[in-house]
Amino acid sequence: MVFATDGRISASNLIILEDDQGFFPSYLLAPVVRQPTLERYPAIKPILESLSAQLDNETMAALNAAVDLEGRKIDDVARTFLRSRRLLEQR
Repeated sequence: MVFATDGRISASNLIILEDDQGFFPSYLLAPVVRQPTLERYPAIKPILESLSAQLDNETMAALNAAVDLEGRKIDDVARTFLRSRRLLEQR
């Protein structure tokens, strides 16, 4: 059994079947921020909304594959993704 975001799916030539019974929960990102934090840093709201809109199962599987199959470091994969989507500034 694998999850829809498992990075090993592409390497194993697996086909993900549709969950027509709704057995598995959705693993899509949903940002959760405490209200005081949002009030202190209001600029994070559109960034988190944009991020959650871009992280579908296919994207997450590709990011996981970069770590699981290519051996890349998690922080490097995340940083590259965020910069490519203009959600993180380069320094």
